[in-house]
Amino acid sequence: MKKTVYLTLSDGTVWRGKGELSAPVEGEVVFTTASCGYPQTLTDPSYNGQIVVFAFPPIGIYGVDCENLEGRRAWVRAALVTHLDETEFGRFESLGRWMAENERPIISGIDTRQLILKIRESGSMMGRLDYEPTPPQSAELPPTLVSEVSCKETLVSGEGDITVAVMDYGVKENIIRSMERRGCRVIRFPNDTTAETVLSSGAHGILLSNGPGDPAVLDAEAREISKMIGRLPILGVCLGNQLLARACGAATKKLPFGHRGANQPVMETATGRGLLTSQNHQYAVDAESLRGTELEVAYSHLGDGTVEGLRHRRFDALSVQFHPEASPGPEDASYIFDNFIERIKAEKTEKKGERE
Repeated sequence: MKKTVYLTLSDGTVWRGKGELSAPVEGEVVFTTASCGYPQTLTDPSYNGQIVVFAFPPIGIYGVDCENLEGRRAWVRAALVTHLDETEFGRFESLGRWMAENERPIISGIDTRQLILKIRESGSMMGRLDYEPTPPQSAELPPTLVSEVSCKETLVSGEGDITVAVMDYGVKENIIRSMERRGCRVIRFPNDTTAETVLSSGAHGILLSNGPGDPAVLDAEAREISKMIGRLPILGVCLGNQLLARACGAATKKLPFGHRGANQPVMETATGRGLLTSQNHQYAVDAESLRGTELEVAYSHLGDGTVEGLRHRRFDALSVQFHPEASPGPEDASYIFDNFIERIKAEKTEKKGERE
């Protein structure tokens, strides 16, 4: 039988729900507005360290498809929902059981509407789940989130004439699948891999992946990226966008409650084209800090003006804050991956012509 569980935020406010805990859980409390794709959200490595509140009332209505997840396990520290549906059929496992197998609590009966309004008004903050109202002991997330989710050794997958090096800061599996579907051989490197190793791997392009936490603590990763700019075509996604900015001398900032959901409106600066995008980020590039760098804004958020993408003025480097693989979400931005492949092919053709 489920017990009463209390969520206590760092400002002392308390929320009540039902669930089971093997031990108290602490994390940054954030929310997502996506109405589907909850298995992908729960397994997205970018959510490492966070307690996720689902805005959509019933969660679990189609079970869990374990063949199309975004990570090898559930990375959220916990999930909070209004109503947990325990549907399961065929190979689709019930969400509650699957979360228990992953040793991640899912708490239902939470007044998610009021909790989300609280976060929107006060900003994301640390919280603690316990059987008694207890304030969180941690004031912030640790700086080790990326190293926790990154692969521990180099991995190779896919086949094709184009080889893409993926810097794994917490890459979503659908990014890997998206490259493979486009006929790419993928080399997945741990987050602490040196630029020299990547550049000597035979890769034709470099993809800087998404990932969790504050980009300001990733100085080593930013330094290695700075050594790769101008050597091969680069595409940054989410955290990769922020790290490209830092590698070029720009800064990042923390948003009050971030962008999480599958309906974030974005505009492509050069064309005025509007996109609906899937996003999951708490931090963003500081637009003012781009002055004096060789970066320009390629995409912007139509809601709050946040920088949603960058382009290097001199070298072949482009980045986006949103997810072109859109899992879950619309496919408006999938052309960005196609463009990346086209850029790589053009670079290969140019180099071949120079050799001849």
